[in-house]
Amino acid sequence: MATLYRCKAPTDLVCRCGKVARRLRSLGVDYDEVRVPFLKRDRPEVDELTGQRWVPVLVHGEEVIADSHRILEYLGRLESSAPDTTSAEPA
Repeated sequence: MATLYRCKAPTDLVCRCGKVARRLRSLGVDYDEVRVPFLKRDRPEVDELTGQRWVPVLVHGEEVIADSHRILEYLGRLESSAPDTTSAEPA
């Protein structure tokens, strides 16, 4: 299970948080969303996790990843290390 700390944008199409959420869904990763306040000063939980107050932040197991680019790279590594279930066995 993962937790995505993200902005309060009403759609996944306008921000980097939404891009991460779309990628998590496409990979089938179960996650909870925590919508943080608009004002950065009102994000103490993000600050505790990362030492900064920007979102998105992904918590996946013991991993805490800040920045959408780093999160997407991390998810790409997860995807490439997943076993390939699409190959058919020879008959």
